[in-house]
Amino acid sequence: MHSPPAVINKKAKKTAEYYNKLSPKYDKLYSSYLNQTHEHFLSHFKPEPGDRILDASAGTGILAKKLLDNFNTIEELVLNDPASKMLEKAKGKLGSYSNVRFTNCYCEELDFEHQTFDKIICLNSFHYYVDQKAVLSHFHNFLKPGGELYMLDWNHKGYFLISSFLIDLLSPENINSRSLEEMKSLLKEFGFKVQEQEEWSFRWWKFFYLRCKKSD
Repeated sequence: MHSPPAVINKKAKKTAEYYNKLSPKYDKLYSSYLNQTHEHFLSHFKPEPGDRILDASAGTGILAKKLLDNFNTIEELVLNDPASKMLEKAKGKLGSYSNVRFTNCYCEELDFEHQTFDKIICLNSFHYYVDQKAVLSHFHNFLKPGGELYMLDWNHKGYFLISSFLIDLLSPENINSRSLEEMKSLLKEFGFKVQEQEEWSFRWWKFFYLRCKKSD
Protein backbone atom coordinates (compact mmCIF):
# COMPACT_ATOMS: atom_id res chain seq x y z
CA MET A 1 0.00 0.00 0.00
CA HIS A 2 1.31 3.43 -0.95
CA SER A 3 2.00 5.90 1.84
CA PRO A 4 -0.24 9.00 2.03
CA PRO A 5 1.17 12.34 0.81
CA ALA A 6 3.58 14.14 3.15
CA VAL A 7 0.97 16.78 3.99
CA ILE A 8 -1.28 14.08 5.47
CA ASN A 9 1.54 12.66 7.56
CA LYS A 10 2.46 16.14 8.81
CA LYS A 11 -1.08 17.03 9.88
CA ALA A 12 -1.84 13.60 11.31
CA LYS A 13 1.46 13.61 13.22
CA LYS A 14 0.53 16.87 14.98
CA THR A 15 -2.74 15.35 16.14
CA ALA A 16 -1.01 12.18 17.36
CA GLU A 17 1.66 14.19 19.18
CA TYR A 18 -1.01 16.26 20.91
CA TYR A 19 -2.67 13.11 22.24
CA ASN A 20 0.62 11.57 23.25
CA LYS A 21 1.19 14.57 25.52
CA LEU A 22 -2.39 14.37 26.78
CA SER A 23 -2.33 10.61 27.46
CA PRO A 24 -1.38 10.69 31.20
CA LYS A 25 -4.48 12.73 32.08
CA TYR A 26 -6.79 11.91 29.16
CA ASP A 27 -9.13 9.46 30.94
CA LYS A 28 -9.79 11.80 33.84
CA LEU A 29 -9.87 15.04 31.85
CA TYR A 30 -12.49 13.80 29.37
CA SER A 31 -14.41 11.41 31.64
CA SER A 32 -17.82 13.10 31.28
CA TYR A 33 -17.52 13.41 27.52
CA LEU A 34 -16.30 9.82 27.13
CA ASN A 35 -18.94 8.35 29.45
CA GLN A 36 -21.69 10.20 27.57
CA THR A 37 -20.61 9.14 24.09
CA HIS A 38 -19.59 5.61 25.06
CA GLU A 39 -22.86 4.85 26.84
CA HIS A 40 -24.82 6.27 23.92
CA PHE A 41 -22.88 4.09 21.52
CA LEU A 42 -23.21 0.96 23.66
CA SER A 43 -26.98 1.40 23.83
CA HIS A 44 -27.03 0.75 20.06
CA PHE A 45 -24.14 -1.66 19.50
CA LYS A 46 -25.06 -5.33 19.16
CA PRO A 47 -22.21 -7.63 18.10
CA GLU A 48 -22.85 -11.15 16.91
CA PRO A 49 -21.03 -14.19 18.35
CA GLY A 50 -17.75 -14.70 16.53
CA ASP A 51 -17.47 -11.12 15.27
CA ARG A 52 -14.09 -9.70 14.31
CA ILE A 53 -14.14 -5.99 15.12
CA LEU A 54 -11.83 -3.06 14.39
CA ASP A 55 -11.84 -0.01 16.67
CA ALA A 56 -10.14 2.40 14.28
CA SER A 57 -9.10 5.04 16.84
CA ALA A 58 -9.28 3.26 20.16
CA GLY A 59 -7.56 5.87 22.35
CA THR A 60 -6.75 4.56 25.80
CA GLY A 61 -9.03 1.54 25.42
CA ILE A 62 -11.90 2.67 27.66
CA LEU A 63 -14.58 1.74 25.13
CA ALA A 64 -12.84 -1.53 24.27
CA LYS A 65 -12.83 -2.55 27.95
CA LYS A 66 -16.56 -1.87 28.15
CA LEU A 67 -17.16 -3.89 24.98
CA LEU A 68 -15.26 -6.89 26.33
CA ASP A 69 -16.98 -6.67 29.71
CA ASN A 70 -20.42 -6.56 28.05
CA PHE A 71 -19.90 -8.98 25.16
CA ASN A 72 -17.86 -12.13 25.77
CA THR A 73 -18.43 -13.72 22.35
CA ILE A 74 -16.23 -11.34 20.32
CA GLU A 75 -13.76 -13.44 18.33
CA GLU A 76 -11.19 -10.68 17.85
CA LEU A 77 -11.00 -6.98 18.72
CA VAL A 78 -8.28 -4.98 16.97
CA LEU A 79 -7.45 -1.68 18.63
CA ASN A 80 -5.72 0.88 16.45
CA ASP A 81 -4.53 4.33 17.41
CA PRO A 82 -1.91 6.61 15.83
CA ALA A 83 -0.87 8.01 19.22
CA SER A 84 1.54 5.44 20.64
CA LYS A 85 1.26 6.63 24.24
CA MET A 86 -2.54 6.45 24.13
CA LEU A 87 -2.17 2.90 22.82
CA GLU A 88 0.18 2.05 25.70
CA LYS A 89 -2.60 3.04 28.10
CA ALA A 90 -4.94 0.69 26.21
CA LYS A 91 -2.42 -2.14 26.45
CA GLY A 92 -2.28 -1.60 30.21
CA LYS A 93 -6.04 -2.10 30.43
CA LEU A 94 -6.38 -4.91 27.90
CA GLY A 95 -3.04 -6.66 27.51
CA SER A 96 -4.27 -9.77 29.28
CA TYR A 97 -7.12 -10.42 26.82
CA SER A 98 -6.22 -13.17 24.34
CA ASN A 99 -8.70 -11.92 21.71
CA VAL A 100 -7.28 -8.37 21.55
CA ARG A 101 -4.44 -7.11 19.37
CA PHE A 102 -3.04 -3.64 18.80
CA THR A 103 -1.91 -1.62 15.79
CA ASN A 104 -0.30 1.83 15.76
CA CYS A 105 -1.19 3.46 12.41
CA TYR A 106 -2.74 6.59 11.00
CA CYS A 107 -6.14 5.53 9.63
CA GLU A 108 -5.05 6.65 6.18
CA GLU A 109 -2.31 3.96 6.42
CA LEU A 110 -4.31 1.06 7.83
CA ASP A 111 -3.49 -2.16 6.00
CA PHE A 112 -5.57 -5.28 6.61
CA GLU A 113 -6.61 -8.11 4.33
CA HIS A 114 -9.68 -7.59 2.17
CA GLN A 115 -12.92 -8.49 4.01
CA THR A 116 -11.30 -9.01 7.41
CA PHE A 117 -13.88 -7.51 9.77
CA ASP A 118 -17.57 -7.95 10.55
CA LYS A 119 -17.79 -4.54 12.19
CA ILE A 120 -15.74 -1.34 12.32
CA ILE A 121 -16.12 1.27 15.05
CA CYS A 122 -15.17 4.89 14.39
CA LEU A 123 -15.96 6.82 17.57
CA ASN A 124 -15.12 10.47 18.32
CA SER A 125 -12.37 10.44 15.70
CA PHE A 126 -13.49 10.91 12.10
CA HIS A 127 -13.08 14.69 12.35
CA TYR A 128 -9.33 14.18 12.99
CA TYR A 129 -8.66 12.27 9.77
CA VAL A 130 -6.82 14.27 7.13
CA ASP A 131 -7.86 12.18 4.10
CA GLN A 132 -11.36 11.13 5.11
CA LYS A 133 -12.16 9.64 1.73
CA ALA A 134 -9.15 7.34 1.88
CA VAL A 135 -10.24 6.17 5.34
CA LEU A 136 -13.77 5.34 4.17
CA SER A 137 -12.34 3.49 1.18
CA HIS A 138 -10.22 1.41 3.59
CA PHE A 139 -13.20 0.73 5.84
CA HIS A 140 -15.27 -0.51 2.92
CA ASN A 141 -12.44 -2.75 1.75
CA PHE A 142 -11.78 -4.19 5.22
CA LEU A 143 -15.43 -5.12 5.91
CA LYS A 144 -16.90 -8.46 4.95
CA PRO A 145 -19.99 -8.46 2.68
CA GLY A 146 -22.87 -7.05 4.71
CA GLY A 147 -20.45 -5.81 7.37
CA GLU A 148 -21.31 -2.76 9.44
CA LEU A 149 -19.61 0.56 10.14
CA TYR A 150 -20.59 2.28 13.39
CA MET A 151 -19.80 5.97 13.46
CA LEU A 152 -20.30 8.51 16.24
CA ASP A 153 -18.81 11.96 15.77
CA TRP A 154 -19.21 15.72 16.04
CA ASN A 155 -22.19 17.12 14.13
CA HIS A 156 -21.07 20.28 12.31
CA LYS A 157 -24.26 22.32 12.47
CA GLY A 158 -26.09 24.92 14.56
CA TYR A 159 -24.25 26.45 17.51
CA PHE A 160 -21.55 23.79 17.22
CA LEU A 161 -20.23 25.64 14.16
CA ILE A 162 -18.87 28.22 16.62
CA SER A 163 -17.48 25.62 19.03
CA SER A 164 -15.79 23.72 16.20
CA PHE A 165 -14.26 26.91 14.81
CA LEU A 166 -12.79 27.80 18.21
CA ILE A 167 -11.42 24.28 18.76
CA ASP A 168 -9.81 24.36 15.33
CA LEU A 169 -8.37 27.82 15.98
CA LEU A 170 -6.89 27.02 19.39
CA SER A 171 -5.81 23.39 19.02
CA PRO A 172 -2.90 21.83 17.07
CA GLU A 173 -5.19 18.95 16.08
CA ASN A 174 -6.42 18.52 12.53
CA ILE A 175 -10.17 19.27 12.67
CA ASN A 176 -12.57 18.57 9.82
CA SER A 177 -16.00 17.86 11.29
CA ARG A 178 -19.05 17.08 9.16
CA SER A 179 -22.78 17.58 9.54
CA LEU A 180 -24.98 14.49 9.63
CA GLU A 181 -26.19 15.14 6.09
CA GLU A 182 -22.64 15.68 4.79
CA MET A 183 -21.54 12.46 6.46
CA LYS A 184 -24.43 10.46 4.99
CA SER A 185 -23.60 11.76 1.51
CA LEU A 186 -19.95 10.82 1.92
CA LEU A 187 -20.81 7.35 3.19
CA LYS A 188 -23.11 6.75 0.23
CA GLU A 189 -20.28 7.77 -2.13
CA PHE A 190 -18.08 5.03 -0.63
CA GLY A 191 -20.59 2.22 -0.71
CA PHE A 192 -22.35 2.41 2.66
CA LYS A 193 -26.09 2.34 3.25
CA VAL A 194 -27.33 4.02 6.45
CA GLN A 195 -29.40 1.66 8.61
CA GLU A 196 -29.83 3.80 11.71
CA GLN A 197 -29.17 7.44 12.60
CA GLU A 198 -29.55 9.84 15.51
CA GLU A 199 -28.63 13.41 16.46
CA TRP A 200 -28.32 14.90 19.95
CA SER A 201 -26.55 17.57 22.00
CA PHE A 202 -24.37 17.41 25.10
CA ARG A 203 -23.10 20.61 26.67
CA TRP A 204 -21.47 22.61 23.85
CA TRP A 205 -21.18 19.61 21.50
CA LYS A 206 -23.56 18.31 18.88
CA PHE A 207 -23.23 14.66 17.88
CA PHE A 208 -24.50 12.22 15.29
CA TYR A 209 -24.62 8.44 15.42
CA LEU A 210 -24.81 6.27 12.29
CA ARG A 211 -24.96 2.54 11.74
CA CYS A 212 -24.16 1.71 8.13
CA LYS A 213 -24.06 -1.49 6.12
CA LYS A 214 -21.52 -2.19 3.42
CA SER A 215 -23.20 -2.24 0.00
CA ASP A 216 -21.77 -4.73 -2.47
